Amino acid sequence: MRKLSKRQEEVLEAISQYIEKYNYPPAYRELCDILDVKSTSTVSGFLHSLKKKGYISWEEGLPRTLRIIKTAS
Repeated sequence: MRKLSKRQEEVLEAISQYIEKYNYPPAYRELCDILDVKSTSTVSGFLHSLKKKGYISWEEGLPRTLRIIKTAS
């Protein structure tokens, strides 16, 4: 798997902490709030990069199916 940027590691950690706290993955808007970004497009870019690198996956078209496959450490 390819190495993550510092920001991608932060996104992955935010997802992990959210799942640990609530037992389900965050929605795009929730990730916007957590990461302090305004655009869901930015979050989408982060998630697609993480998916392409093999750290997360989800089922297309289904809400809250995001799951972590591999952690950054």
